[in-house]
Parts: sequence; structure tokens; C-alpha cells
Amino acid sequence: MVKVYTVGHSNHGPEKFVGLLKQHGITMLIDVRSKPHSRMPWFQRDRLLKLMEESEIGYKYGGMVLGGMCGHLVGSPLFISKMETVLELAAGQGVALMCAEGKPNECHRAGKLTAFLHRNHPKVETRHILTSGETISAKEFEPKVNVNVRWKEYAPNWTPDLLATLDKK
Repeated sequence: MVKVYTVGHSNHGPEKFVGLLKQHGITMLIDVRSKPHSRMPWFQRDRLLKLMEESEIGYKYGGMVLGGMCGHLVGSPLFISKMETVLELAAGQGVALMCAEGKPNECHRAGKLTAFLHRNHPKVETRHILTSGETISAKEFEPKVNVNVRWKEYAPNWTPDLLATLDKK
């Protein structure tokens, strides 16, 4: 079974972040930040690339198409092609989609990327790596995703009653 993880770099130090990746067998990190910058210098794209190289973890940048501010619709051929590439990579190694936000319910990783996988590749297992190191099923977690990071293409799947209930929690 193909498995895709997501992770937020949050405010982790470099050692903690690499430890989270290694704990879950991640050998390829796909950076899905639209703007690969951070107030923490070790998560600036050039420094992150070096950190991954030193940690023997591959790095690819996918934020121009898979980022939360990229403007590509989930049905666009380019978006679909990039997600297919993610799945091809995940078929042979541990892959994690990385953004900045530590909480998956506040990030497009859950509202766009894993939501796409659930609808278009239901046999793919998706898991969010939490800041604690634990993982949760992205599919089971999806109803808890905040309204502001839910992708508009998936709006029909979230009724107003469900949204109101979830946003109170």
C-alpha cells in the first residue's frame, strides 16, 4: 500500500525535525510551501536543502504547484500531474509533504493535498505527523480541518451544519 505523510516544520529545531522524519521512515521530503521561507533560518529553502542532504533525506520543491497560495485548482492538469509524481515517489520510499504549520487542521496539507488523495486515490494511506511525533489518519482527521484551509473544490462535501459544528470545537 502506498502511504503519504504530511508534516509541518512548526518551530522545531533542525535535530527535532530530522528526528520526526527518521522516526517515520521518511526518505523524501517534498516542500509544499508556496514561499519556502521561514523566520527560523534552518527552514529557509537553501538551508533546509543542505540539512536534508546531511541527513540523507531527499528534497524536492513542489510549492509552485502544490502550495496553499499557488492558485492551481485541484482539477488542473498540472496539479494532478504533480500529485501523481508524489504517488510515484511514495510507491518506493517514505514521502512527506512539508509545510510550515505544525497543526494539520490549519494547513492546506489537510484541506487540499490529502483531501485530493482521499477523493482520487482512496487506497492511498495518508497520515499527518504531529509535533509530538505521533501520527493520525488524515482521512479520519479531515472533518476537523478549519474552514479557512478547506479547498473550495471540496466545499460540497462540507455542509453548513457540519462546518458550524466543527468550528465550535
